[in-house]
Amino acid sequence: MFPSRHWFRTLAAGCCLLGALLAGAWGVQADPAGLWREDEQRLRIGLKLFPAFLGAMEGLEGHRGQDGRLRVLVLYQGARAPAVEAAERLGEVDGIRGSALVIEILRGEDMPGYAGGPPAGIFVASLGVDPKELRAWSERYRTLVFSPFAGAVEDGAVAGLYVADRILPYVNLKQAARAQVRFKPFFLQVARHYEGN
Repeated sequence: MFPSRHWFRTLAAGCCLLGALLAGAWGVQADPAGLWREDEQRLRIGLKLFPAFLGAMEGLEGHRGQDGRLRVLVLYQGARAPAVEAAERLGEVDGIRGSALVIEILRGEDMPGYAGGPPAGIFVASLGVDPKELRAWSERYRTLVFSPFAGAVEDGAVAGLYVADRILPYVNLKQAARAQVRFKPFFLQVARHYEGN
């Protein structure tokens, strides 16, 4: 079950504290999966925030499959290991607004031929995704495309992370509108807004 407003405020406060603790820990070393330390940190924080983004979507119920579950696609390019970790972590989420999650791992280049159920959300678990693809996926499926990596929101993801002295949810308002993704007002009050292209 996903308790909306109270849970998100607690999560937001925790992310601010986590951001302060991690501010000095961003490094330049790569891990065995091919991610630099900063990108690995962003991935881990993004996995904590992604359920809050889904839970804050208006009309989320319309994304449920016939089995009542919410489908989440975890996309990757190159190394598969970060996507496997992301899928495992998201698989531990109890449920969002009363709906269980079903998680699928998919290579980015396989998305054009994807024939599965419509996703409630797409979590990008690796770097190097073409910005045009981020925009195309959100608009094709009318869904949240979330990437925790630097520059992804500016490049066309609907949402991601804003990292400065604290960590905030980051929303590309124009891309969200193009994808017909709407967030609850209380969520948008906390989030940082990107209003570029």
